[in-house]
Amino acid sequence: MNDRQDVNVPMRWVVRALFALLAVYAVMAWFRPMLGAEVQLAANVPGSYVEVLGIGRHSASAIFVHGLGSNAAQNIPLVSRLRQKLFQVSFILPSADPLPLSAFDGAYHSAWFDVADLQPAMDAPLPTREDEEGIKKAVDRIHGLVQKELDKGIEPHRIVLGGFSQGCATALLAAIASKEKLGGVICLSGWLPLSYKIAKVGPRKRHPMQAEHAHNMPVFWGHGAADPTVHYLWAEQSLDLLADMGFRDIEAHTYDDLEKWLERILPPT
Repeated sequence: MNDRQDVNVPMRWVVRALFALLAVYAVMAWFRPMLGAEVQLAANVPGSYVEVLGIGRHSASAIFVHGLGSNAAQNIPLVSRLRQKLFQVSFILPSADPLPLSAFDGAYHSAWFDVADLQPAMDAPLPTREDEEGIKKAVDRIHGLVQKELDKGIEPHRIVLGGFSQGCATALLAAIASKEKLGGVICLSGWLPLSYKIAKVGPRKRHPMQAEHAHNMPVFWGHGAADPTVHYLWAEQSLDLLADMGFRDIEAHTYDDLEKWLERILPPT
């Protein structure tokens, strides 16, 4: 005699089980790191950098520099969005080393150079004293990343620098000082460092680190009017100085326009 009995599972339990599996998958997808766990882990290593390869043939590069107190992971959401259309672009995301910051009484934080004041007055002009040595070291590091891309065979005009806040200041000065004719520079909520050293040379003003050809480089500038840290006044003054330095291809927009600007500067080849 066979004691086994057939068990009829009600359809509603099957449906519930399927919905439960879908829910688990959705939660896992939601919490999965953008661009994968390996990229996320590498982006959190101080003093290193992570490269996010383009989906298509690598024919252009964009180097994005994070802001004060952050690391390369700050730029992952932006890169995750941009690479959906910029198939040919490889994104290089460096992380700063921890530095003793005067603004924090010498405490160590991730930074590209030292800062003395994190909350200047709303009407405060551009700084009149900055960590020149630290700024130049940060610029040299970005130039080293540019050289790595050149060594891969990427043409200089197919390389764009960009950054946010202190990273913007670093990227902007690295672009201005580059001996190569780069494709452009993206400035997000930043300022022009060492502006107090700008002097008139010939028919126009000149930054002491400005390369001879730098004024021909396209500039994208995005800045929030209510930025509480890098005030909008600094953006206005920086843009005025760039114009005085001979820059003509300057686009000052909201962040939503960044994608269109990059598509124009780095079109598919």
